[in-house]
Formats: sequence, C-alpha cells, structure tokens
Amino acid sequence: MSAAEPEFTVAVLDWALASSVAVTLDALRSANRLAEALGRRRLAWRVLGSRASVPLSNGLLLPAEPLLAETELGRTTLIIPGLGLDHPSLDAAGEASAASDAARRFDGNLVGRRIELPDAQLLAAKAQALAASGELVSASCSGVLVLAAAGLLAGRRATTHWRLNAYLQRRYPACKVDTTQMVLRDGNILTAGAALAQMDLMLVLIGEHYGLEVADLVMRYLLLDGRPSQSRYMAWSHLQSTDDTVRRLEMLIEKSLPEVPSLSALADSLHVSEKTLARRVRRATGQTPLAVIQSVRLRHAQHLLEATRLPISEVASRVGYADATALRKLTLKNLRLAPGQLRGRR
Repeated sequence: MSAAEPEFTVAVLDWALASSVAVTLDALRSANRLAEALGRRRLAWRVLGSRASVPLSNGLLLPAEPLLAETELGRTTLIIPGLGLDHPSLDAAGEASAASDAARRFDGNLVGRRIELPDAQLLAAKAQALAASGELVSASCSGVLVLAAAGLLAGRRATTHWRLNAYLQRRYPACKVDTTQMVLRDGNILTAGAALAQMDLMLVLIGEHYGLEVADLVMRYLLLDGRPSQSRYMAWSHLQSTDDTVRRLEMLIEKSLPEVPSLSALADSLHVSEKTLARRVRRATGQTPLAVIQSVRLRHAQHLLEATRLPISEVASRVGYADATALRKLTLKNLRLAPGQLRGRR
C-alpha cells in the first residue's frame, strides 16, 4: 500500500447517524494514539462524504472529501456507518419531518428509499468494485443495506439492526440474515448490528490492522462497564478466532442452540480430533472449547434479554440452561448484572 492510500476509508452519507460516525472516528484516533505509545506504526484514514460538509443526524456538519464518480478508493478497508433517515427527500410531500419518531428510524421502506438516492447508489457501486478487488468492506446498522444494494450480501451471512431484519430478508432473500449476532464476517464482507455495534465492528478492524493488544486497550479506554452489547464476548471470539476451525466451531454452536453437541461430535463435524480442536481453540482464543460454548450461549442470552420480552426462564431454555437461576449466575459472573437488569438496554 502506497503512502497515498489510507488503510481505512470512512464513507459518510448525508444525515448519517452521528453516534455511529463518532464511534468510528474516535476508535481510529484512539487506536493511533495507543499504537504510537506502544511504538507501533500509526495508520491513516480518509473520510468520504456525499458533499464537502456532510450534515449528520444530530445537526452537526462533518468535513469530508466529496465522493464522486471519478473517486478512486485504491487498496483500503471501507467502513460505512449507519444511515440516518432525516434526509429531506424522504419526507412525504406536504408533511412535517417525523425524524424523531422511533418507528421511522427502523422503517425498512424508508431505508430502501434512502439507498436509492444517488449518493448511496454511487457508494454501493464503489463498495462492489472494492469488494471485487478483494478488499474488506464493512457496514453497520442501516448502512448494511448499502452492501445489500451492491449485491454483496447474496449468498452471504450478514447482520443488521434487529428491527430491519424482516425488511432485509424480504428485499434481499439471497442474504442469510442473522440478527442474533452483533458482528458477522463472511469472506471480505463484515457487518454489524445496531448503530452502536459500530464499536464492535471497529474492534474487529482495529484487531486486524493494529493487533490484538491495541484492540484490547481501545476496549478498556472507550467502552463503559456494563455496556449494553455483546462486545466483550464478541471481542475475544471475533478478534482472536483467526483460525478457520475455531470460526466454524462457533457457527456450529450457534446453529445448534439450545442443544449443543458433545465436544467429540463437534470435532467430528469439523473433521478434526478433540485434541486438535482443543489445541486450536487454546491457541486462537486462550480458552477451552467449553468456554467458547459458554460465551456463545451468553451473548445469545444477552441479545434475547435486551431485544425481547421473553420470560427469563424461556431465555435460559433457549440457550441451553436448565433454569433462570443458572442464567442469573452466568450473567452476574460475566456481566455483573442480573438478567432483569439487561431488559430494555438496547
């Protein structure tokens, strides 16, 4: 990569979610400061936008390099934060803006109209070309729909905000949508859930570009205790599970919940011995296969507790625990929160 080609390109469309954009830039700046403190190379990024001064969802303006048809991305990792739906063209003729309405923010039809606008279509074309060249392309929340519009999710597993699940499945049936996951990587396409899942996505990217030590330090400096996401469990799973066998193990566990097969059965499915599986898991994560199983169960339970009103006993059953007491012990130990305290935190 030449000096003129930044490692990251952050693409910000008009009225993008300010929180998602801020998380992206804060994470990159923090990673650079921490990398420099560790004596490592600082990385560069560029911000592309619908215009030279991009309005964000909170009304602030973000300086950017305008994204034009002739803009060359080069070799870079593309990052698309969540879209905002405050764009003036999305308001029905003669009607006042409903931008403060929560239902509007997760209206799949509005998101569909947003990605039909010229700036989003241009970004989709750039993302398609970049992915075809083998570079990593990533997006979170409603920004994932830009990747879908580019045809990059056909036949791939992807996640987005859980309230956009039905729309994404209906509009792009070839996409294998799994909104129980905070972050999903399929080949060179990386997707994340709700707007603040942008931090989870950034931890993955920072881990790959700067290394795990920097990613861990960014987590410590920028994440609040008890943050309502699965980042601490996603982080070691996705940041450290660079071994393909370990990634496939995690997918097998997720698909089999609540009844996870025995370790020997899991090893057989992965065409390795139990000893080889344990060795690869330990090398990639520092954990045992049983710890991986517990982590997958916990993050799925946390998602259900945050995003649904299922009884706690039902949540426990769905992830493979005998009763609510067992789940309570697990969340208290790992999250320092009782299951009931996770309600309505997303």
